[in-house]
Amino acid sequence: MEIDVRLATAQDRSLIEEFYVREGKNFQQLIHHSAATPVGASSETMFVIAVIRGMVVAALKLDIARDPAVGRIGFIRHFEIEDELEKTDLGSKMLEKTNEIAVEKGLRALDAVFDVSRADLFDLYEESGFREERKEVYLRKDFRPGVFE
Repeated sequence: MEIDVRLATAQDRSLIEEFYVREGKNFQQLIHHSAATPVGASSETMFVIAVIRGMVVAALKLDIARDPAVGRIGFIRHFEIEDELEKTDLGSKMLEKTNEIAVEKGLRALDAVFDVSRADLFDLYEESGFREERKEVYLRKDFRPGVFE
């Protein structure tokens, strides 16, 4: 089974959306949520995808922003792989492709942002040469209820 790991194009948008829906994610929220990174506004957003027979089976989002202290940094988010393929080397191939893109774009570093409950991702990132910089907690205080609350 041939898996094509590549940078997504505009023509892949509906396939990416279908994939994230299968993974229980709201694609529209993922793209709108990405306008900011831990160091400020994103200057570029792209997706790395894995495709088998015209179907996306893995995807991750790469946002690029400028850290004043370091330079241009990539932020990997929303990394998902079809359940049946999680125990394969597909995760490593996705990160290899992301590394290639980072080098081509002259990035100074790649950061991975993911939910702490995803131990599988933590292990994959460590095996791929990432090291733990810090852990953060995301807190929110709401001031007014939504329309349907």
